[in-house]
Amino acid sequence: EKEMVELFQTIPSEPGLWDSITLDAVGQSSGISIPVQMQAVAHANMARRNTVHVYEGELQAYDADVFAISGVVEYRDAAWNYEQPASLPDEYQPERISVLRDAQIRVSVPRASSFHPENHMRLPVCQRTDEPGRWVQPATLPFAAEAHGQPLYGGKVWLPYRCRLRSYTYSAFLQCLDDYRPFSPETTGKYTVHWFGDTNSRRALKKITSLGQWCSGIMASRPQCLCDDSGEAFPRFTGQNTVRDTLLELNDEDGGWSVRENGMVKNRGIQNSLAQVYYHRWEGLTQYNSGRWQDVFKPSALGLYPQANLVVISIGNMDVSFTQFLEYTRQLNELVVLLQSAYDEQHIVLRMPQYFCCRAPSGNPPRRMQKDRNRLYGDYARRLFELHFGSRLHVWDVSGIAETLPLEQRRDVAGCAVNTVPSEI
Repeated sequence: EKEMVELFQTIPSEPGLWDSITLDAVGQSSGISIPVQMQAVAHANMARRNTVHVYEGELQAYDADVFAISGVVEYRDAAWNYEQPASLPDEYQPERISVLRDAQIRVSVPRASSFHPENHMRLPVCQRTDEPGRWVQPATLPFAAEAHGQPLYGGKVWLPYRCRLRSYTYSAFLQCLDDYRPFSPETTGKYTVHWFGDTNSRRALKKITSLGQWCSGIMASRPQCLCDDSGEAFPRFTGQNTVRDTLLELNDEDGGWSVRENGMVKNRGIQNSLAQVYYHRWEGLTQYNSGRWQDVFKPSALGLYPQANLVVISIGNMDVSFTQFLEYTRQLNELVVLLQSAYDEQHIVLRMPQYFCCRAPSGNPPRRMQKDRNRLYGDYARRLFELHFGSRLHVWDVSGIAETLPLEQRRDVAGCAVNTVPSEI
């Protein structure tokens, strides 16, 4: 057993993170859940395995409530980073953290504060895709239901702290691309997005091309909508493993249809298209792609499709599962060089890895996903992209949104073996 434990090592970017800790502050009246990110204290002993390990975290609470602290230790001795051992843990057996009985935090919010719910609609419209926020019950909000997005996860809605979201229909979203041409207003022609992503991106595109009809209403509870849609036939575009490259034409009345798949022209079109998406479905920067992922960014490959106004890059999910961290950093460096060459002016949207929690990894081959592995892989990509793309970068933080769900709903989401998101996120 001791020899097995020694195989587990921390990740170079966090040498003191020996233990995986999930800690939340939960509002006793509102049910609002705030994750507390625990970090190793700055001490030389934290780099050693066989010593006492001390962690600290900062709580930022902006809602009036009494918050209680609860949490678990998921793994010890770096067993959360199972990229070296030949076998993975079969069971998920977290240890509950003992908390002092009176360890509660009372938060009051003055009525004049911008964080008070009555002032939420006075906040500016959000300009970023990674604003922190919380999930709340819409019945507790002092403004109309249509002012926030569609309720999800037990009827809750997502509210950022420092800005407010606008709710768009899918038709209005597509019309917006044509009218405002985000991040490239001076260009002409059809607004074009180059989108490189995994099955989660495919699920997003199913929503967009069907104008929100896919997995809506009573159909939203189907297994394909909650988890894995890989075997589902979808008439608007194939999107399955055999099709890697798809060109989609979109408008605000018909949604979208693929007009080219794997270079083959489809015998259909769309009238008065407003925008188009070149979608390349990949398995991240891993060996499981149908060819070398680098070849996708060659001029001869990109030249087959209209020039991009915006680029979406979704990485991390497959990389966490199948690539060791140091190899991942090398692959990321190569990706950045290729993106700088292919897209020297376009803005880049970086979609972060999914949040993962509450179970051992599974799959064949096994997907080595874990909460801290997902976070550290995502954080490294974010820092590297910020360094090289600066103000051209926009971070699509799907992980931060999911991590603020109450723990029981995070467990519900964890039931999907391939760790995909429900259709609407």
